[in-house]
Amino acid sequence: MNNLINKKINSSLRSLIFLFPLTLLIYLFFSDFGNFGNLFFLTKKLFYEISFGLFLISIGYLMRYFRWRIIINSFGFNPLAKTESKLWLASYAFTATPGKIGELVRCFFLKKVFNVPLNYSFIAIIFERLFDLITVIIYFFCFLLNNEKTLILPLGKLLILGIIIFFILLIFLLKFNKYRKFIDYIDKIKFNFLNKFFKFRDLRKLNNFNSILKINILLKIIFLSIISWGLEGVSFLLLLHKLSFDISFLESTFIHTTAGLIGALTMLPGGLGSTEAITVYILKIQSIPIDYGIPITSIIRLMTLWYISLLGIVSLFFIQKEVFKDA
Repeated sequence: MNNLINKKINSSLRSLIFLFPLTLLIYLFFSDFGNFGNLFFLTKKLFYEISFGLFLISIGYLMRYFRWRIIINSFGFNPLAKTESKLWLASYAFTATPGKIGELVRCFFLKKVFNVPLNYSFIAIIFERLFDLITVIIYFFCFLLNNEKTLILPLGKLLILGIIIFFILLIFLLKFNKYRKFIDYIDKIKFNFLNKFFKFRDLRKLNNFNSILKINILLKIIFLSIISWGLEGVSFLLLLHKLSFDISFLESTFIHTTAGLIGALTMLPGGLGSTEAITVYILKIQSIPIDYGIPITSIIRLMTLWYISLLGIVSLFFIQKEVFKDA
């Protein structure tokens, strides 16, 4: 199995290494259509904002790692942070995979190095994605409420109430172990790739599942999620403000998170094309011309998707020999 996983990882890395320069060329090509200047010119003009933005984004990922530790610790596992943090970062080498599913390689890393059962690490990653989704929803509805008059959306408060009720019911069901019926249903669905490594019905055997549903744990995780995504919104905001566009923090964060979510749902590698198109479109609605929107969108994508992918590849390079030393 080690050889199989190693080959799949190397194959994916080769694809990503090919995809990055191709994406960069596409960014450069479309950015040249505007009257504002090409991507290199804009990058030079925004050098300090980009540098500070990368610092904020790095802090945001540090918070996501703290969030991950809270989740995995809630299941009763406490792997050595010095090594496990590298494994966690290495999994982001596959962020540009369709729907970020490549990040599930973290399950194998944890099993191989720390003997963390696959069902625990898998459900921990699911929780990560769930809280990312909750955060995007929170920013989305905050944006709607803030713009309720202009959007003519009297249903905004009702929608938020509905979301709150939904998550209260979800926690209630999970708290009383009703999630096992859901797992039985999921197990009937065939996931060919995942079923090679574990069965969904194994999730019923999880211990300490209710630990993560404690209010203090949930509040910590949601807080870290909101701050980490908010820092990416601030980075986007800095770029827009430098170019004299009057846009608020909520607007920049809403645009960035919503476009990213929709892009991920398209199941295209890294949401490439779809995320950029949606971002440019929403910026245009916010009165930001396309000839500005395209290069700005290209830069924020390089600062987020490709920055963390690059860090993940570097980390993977250093830990790959340790993970596959018996392969």
